Amino acid sequence: MSASDSKQDIYLFLVQRQSASILVEPKPDLKDLQKILQVGGTVPDHGGLKPYRFIVIEGDARQAFADAMVNSSEERKGTLDDKMKAKVKAKAFAAPLQIVIVFSPIENGKVAAWEQMAAASCTGYAISLAANALGFGTVWKSFGEPGSAMKKLFHLKDQEKVLGWVNIGSDKVAERTPREELDLNKHALFLK
Repeated sequence: MSASDSKQDIYLFLVQRQSASILVEPKPDLKDLQKILQVGGTVPDHGGLKPYRFIVIEGDARQAFADAMVNSSEERKGTLDDKMKAKVKAKAFAAPLQIVIVFSPIENGKVAAWEQMAAASCTGYAISLAANALGFGTVWKSFGEPGSAMKKLFHLKDQEKVLGWVNIGSDKVAERTPREELDLNKHALFLK
């Protein structure tokens, strides 16, 4: 395979990437999980601050995550009925593995917080691409502000923020409708 063919394969992989809706076992093993997290750390990062950290949730820890999400929802909205509690808890069991992305800003006087958050946000996409490249399906998820139980579970410091998480597992859907091409007339401006 020539370098040109390899680059074309990479381009096709990127342009055809899609989120998965139903994720099941198997999930990445420890070796693949470490590879995925390493790619998360390759994002553009002014100053090399690494203003993020990852929380890997799997197995029995998903129940603690589910309970923490219910706590967060109730602290924001008041007591949830049983049906809504079940719906919120189901988010923690939508995939066999979750990687939570925590924005953890570094005060350094040079790199603005918004720029650090942009770097931290990029890790979610990098994690998704790495997992996809290893043959796993992914989807980015988000949730409102963490409540006290989630802050405790994740050991969140006052300045930290949960940006969301990436659900990872095996994609149950074998084939998908190809993604629509981006309308560049609408979403891009070419200045010459």
